[in-house]
Amino acid sequence: MHLSYLLHLFAGLFLLASSLALADIQTPGRPGTQAELRVEHVRQTVLDILSYTRWPVEPPALRLCVLGPTEYADSLFHLRQQANGRRVTVSRYSVGDPLIPGHCDVIYLGDVTEAERLALFAHLQGHAVLSISEKDGPCSTSSVFCLQVGDERVRFNVNLDALALSGVKVHPAVLKLGRADEARP
Repeated sequence: MHLSYLLHLFAGLFLLASSLALADIQTPGRPGTQAELRVEHVRQTVLDILSYTRWPVEPPALRLCVLGPTEYADSLFHLRQQANGRRVTVSRYSVGDPLIPGHCDVIYLGDVTEAERLALFAHLQGHAVLSISEKDGPCSTSSVFCLQVGDERVRFNVNLDALALSGVKVHPAVLKLGRADEARP
């Protein structure tokens, strides 16, 4: 009888531990699948880039604007503040929205046409706006940072010409890291 009681107790503890472990794995906001991990890596990369970027007049809250269809921006909409405590607000805009220059400090670009991209950046001239693109492989047009999302990590390229036109300053170590990523296949 004593052995039976111990076996039942052990089985109950095992079930409890298993359900707690399963609940921990399936906690909302905690990435589990490869796709969720990539989204989380993008979120962290964007936050890291923002923390090393300076605007001519530092905004009290960064206004991050998501434009176009995106694959990795979901977790950006849950941002509330940077590690330094600065608030972050995230909004979605249509690529051609005339409010973008006055309402965005950071632009996260998804899948937009080249014509939309060129028109957007022509409209942004004279405004201090950092741009990060999901879909600009060689990083040759317009965006300052171009993400290359992989299963293990997010790499990025830096377009120094776009940075010079953006009106923002990025710490040289981040630029060096982007250049190192360009050299990798």
